[in-house]
Amino acid sequence: MRFLVCFLFFGVMVCSAYDIPVDCTAIFEARKTEIAKEIDKIDEERQALEAFRASMRSLYDENMAKLNKKEADINATLKSVEIKRKQIDEEIAKNKKILEELKAMTSDKVGESYAKMKDKAAADILSDMTRTQAASIMYALEPKKISSIMAKMQPNVASEITIMLTKGPPFVDSTKDTKIDAPAGNLLGDD
Repeated sequence: MRFLVCFLFFGVMVCSAYDIPVDCTAIFEARKTEIAKEIDKIDEERQALEAFRASMRSLYDENMAKLNKKEADINATLKSVEIKRKQIDEEIAKNKKILEELKAMTSDKVGESYAKMKDKAAADILSDMTRTQAASIMYALEPKKISSIMAKMQPNVASEITIMLTKGPPFVDSTKDTKIDAPAGNLLGDD
């Protein structure tokens, strides 16, 4: 009996399912509206993405233009600095040449003056100078004149100057520990 009730119940269920008509058109129309909304949403997002891309491209192009302008400015500044550096180097070389000529002229004049002096007078003057100044002047003289002047100096002064002359220029004062680039009495204002 149970079997029969179950069978009957099952039959009623199957028959009732066939009795409800399915309206496919209504389902497709409802789905069509949902799909149209999804397409509109996708289209809006695509337009937003394109607008974002366009703004990013514009920003990129603007930044690249600024960067190119700054790079051009930097290159122009570097070129200007290079030109100025060359001019300064030329001026330095010219000034060094003039300085060497002045030192040579001064040294020559001082050397000539001491070469023409009497040995005792030159010895007295050189003894009163700093040892570096005296060594600088004596270095410019001929060996014969140096020996005759040193013979007229006090032995301790002559020995200090001799030690400096053997070391050669530039002469450094051991008490000051400074270099003398030119002989005493030069036109440049050095010692």
